[in-house]
Amino acid sequence: MLSKSQFLKYIQCCKYLWLYKFRRDLLPEETGESLQGIFDEGYEVEDYARKLFPKGVKAEGLYETAKNNTDKLIKDGNEVIFQATAMAKSLYAMADIFVKNGDKWDIYEVKSSTQVKDIHIVDLSFQKICFESAGYQIGKTYLVVINTDYVRMGQVDPKKLFKIEDITSDVRNIISETKLNIVSALKLTKSPKEPQIRILKQCNSPYECPFIDYCWKKIPVDSIYDIACGLSEKKLNELLDQDILEIKDIPEDFLNRDRALMHRHVVKHNKVHIESDKIKEDLNNLKYPLYFLDYETFSPAIPLFDGYKPYQRIVFQFSLHVQEKPCGKLKHYEFLAKDFKDPTEDLLKSLKSFITCKGTVITWNAIFEKGCNSEMAKRSSKYVSFLKSVNDSMYDLMLIFRKGYYVHKNFHGSASIKKVLPVLVPKLSYKDLNIQEGGTASDSWKTLIDPGISKKDKDKLYKDMTDYCGLDTMAMVEILNFLQHLH
Repeated sequence: MLSKSQFLKYIQCCKYLWLYKFRRDLLPEETGESLQGIFDEGYEVEDYARKLFPKGVKAEGLYETAKNNTDKLIKDGNEVIFQATAMAKSLYAMADIFVKNGDKWDIYEVKSSTQVKDIHIVDLSFQKICFESAGYQIGKTYLVVINTDYVRMGQVDPKKLFKIEDITSDVRNIISETKLNIVSALKLTKSPKEPQIRILKQCNSPYECPFIDYCWKKIPVDSIYDIACGLSEKKLNELLDQDILEIKDIPEDFLNRDRALMHRHVVKHNKVHIESDKIKEDLNNLKYPLYFLDYETFSPAIPLFDGYKPYQRIVFQFSLHVQEKPCGKLKHYEFLAKDFKDPTEDLLKSLKSFITCKGTVITWNAIFEKGCNSEMAKRSSKYVSFLKSVNDSMYDLMLIFRKGYYVHKNFHGSASIKKVLPVLVPKLSYKDLNIQEGGTASDSWKTLIDPGISKKDKDKLYKDMTDYCGLDTMAMVEILNFLQHLH
């Protein structure tokens, strides 16, 4: 049978569906923590959406069991069914919320998204086809999405948390196309031959594919997919039509952005591009003491605390390295909230006690920290002037690399600290840490503040999280030191 989730894989990439059907041995052994966090959040959002329909009853089970339970619930007179299931003509679909409307049924699909996307319309078109093939008359199709204007005050109010979008006409407009795609997808699932497809943007759009490592095994280092600023699908197709897969082979007149051109240059000639005068001019504006600052945040779909909107950042941790004078001794300060409460006041009180003199606050991607500070200022009026002074004195170290003053081929077109650090300061590495990237650090905080976690696990997680955030600021210290000693 072709399930809805399998069909959506086909829509993203036909090879994705084929590999999922025939080569599941290639799937990663474990689901990453960040991906699991997305799944968990989706379940939580769906639970809240069900509260919009208090008379709803869930059709338990999967496949034939769920279908039979759906039939029984309808026969018993239930008019709102969660996870209603239909199976017909080799198709299988479960509707998040199935609502009787006269002699028809309306389908409500719940998403953690904040807006309607093309893939959601495809999703509901498949459901409509499947349920109608099973003998149901389908009326309207709705998408239940997160309302970003909602501000939590007290208990979460599902009626304000969500927006219900009527996409009936959008779904109707693609029914014919979806039916043709279903025929093609079913045919593919019976084919023993692995489809050969051209890699464009589909590996990460609309979702990250778990088979990337397999499909990319023959893609060379410094490929056209890594070029700084990125290429459109049209541009990628033009290069692939010429059998060009490596950056060094891209014609010079094909690129029109300075960063991309410089990236091509350093790869083709295997040289490091350094504009020492511009770097020196930039760094001469730094005023001591230097404060190297990094935040970690958690952005849940369902606001945890009063005053927050969906997906608004909760700043729960900072690392701060301080250097009071050139070549001066480093001091390190940190804060990590341990309890289930809004950490804003405690974090700012701690940060203000360490940033005591006028100087320069150094960050990586300053727009992030500045945005966090602006949001915290709205929640904590007594720190408004302090946070403004921090933002006014902020310097973004990433811009040295974003502007192209220092370009190395092993940055692979990126200005990310994860790409820059191994090249400039190989003695420091995230690979030695239990937490190695920001998504895991963010998801870890929800575990850390869970009252059910044991003291032993809490202490270990606390250390892992402070080690990670601490390396973020130490990395900036060492990268700046490297740049200051350029000749």
